[in-house]
Amino acid sequence: MAAATSDFGGERAFILRDERAVAWVVPSIGANCIAYTVELNGTRHHLISTPPSVEALRARPTFWGYPILSPYPGRHQVPFTWRGRAYQLVENDRPGVAIHGFVAEAPWEVLHAGATSLTCRFDSESVADRAARWPWPFSLTATHRLEAGALFLELTLENRADEEIPHLLGLHPYFPLRTTPAGVAAGPEAGQALTTAAELVGQDAAARETCRLQIAADELWMMKAGLGTGEILRLEGSWDLRQPKSVAALERELAPPPGPGPFGDDRAMRGPRLPVLLYGKREALRARAAGLDPSQAGGVRAILHDTAGGVALSLETSAGFGSLAVYCPSGQPFLSLEPRSAVSDALTLMNDPRRLDTGVWPLGPGQRWRAWARLTLQPVR
Repeated sequence: MAAATSDFGGERAFILRDERAVAWVVPSIGANCIAYTVELNGTRHHLISTPPSVEALRARPTFWGYPILSPYPGRHQVPFTWRGRAYQLVENDRPGVAIHGFVAEAPWEVLHAGATSLTCRFDSESVADRAARWPWPFSLTATHRLEAGALFLELTLENRADEEIPHLLGLHPYFPLRTTPAGVAAGPEAGQALTTAAELVGQDAAARETCRLQIAADELWMMKAGLGTGEILRLEGSWDLRQPKSVAALERELAPPPGPGPFGDDRAMRGPRLPVLLYGKREALRARAAGLDPSQAGGVRAILHDTAGGVALSLETSAGFGSLAVYCPSGQPFLSLEPRSAVSDALTLMNDPRRLDTGVWPLGPGQRWRAWARLTLQPVR
């Protein structure tokens, strides 16, 4: 059976369904899954922050839904050096810094559209200025699949250059602080309407208190102005999320210091600060050196507890994802948990004399890297 389709502001959305869940994917804008709902105990829970319009998605393709980030996630200094040669990328964040690659804004080709799965392919050579934005050609295949209510995202990246390349890939899913509208016991029938995170939270001022984060990680990587510094901290104090902590508590304890710019005054920084925290899973970051298969279990894991809705959303990844960025944009009705194959500024840190395990995965000509992420919903016990 083929997937159903619907119009999303002039873009074609593919609608996947199984007995519990519904997911909307827009291949023409990054193969982005813009909605994912699951029915649990008679209530439909909205688990992805849906963009308010197609214009909003086009304007900021990495700020809504479930963006795929390639050929690099996070911020990286440019130029960077690979195998003794310097490479320059388009500075699309600020002078000297590139962010999040370019596939999230690009159209993908639909290879297969079934009732519960959709496979899309991105060809880097479809981007006119690819060479200026990334030195090496590649292809990326993504399959979104529903299974017993869980949403799987399976990824295969292939190096199409005639030399070894540094591989990085990330995901940037956004999750509402509440999964059901405040004061409403049941959501609309699956697929009848798309509900935004702002509509879910509404006037619920307590949403940041009732949304709790839990991260299974080994360490926290310090960042300065969004770039990894190579300094690694033990999990302790305010940033230790091995036990659940509310978003509000995290914001109170790790508020950025006063000062100019979006990251505050760097001179005042004595520890990690929001809006972004970067966690590492040690064995996954050194997966290649350890001979691990990136598609086997063992990557970063996180749980988002919606205590108001009585559910917990689990994010599990394969060993290809060794780091996780927690992004809490101030005043927004959502947050993002970002699995990344490599840490922020890994293109610089991979050459650090400290010989850091950054997660960069060298790929030879024709080689492929496979990994996956899975979202599941469970009642809070």
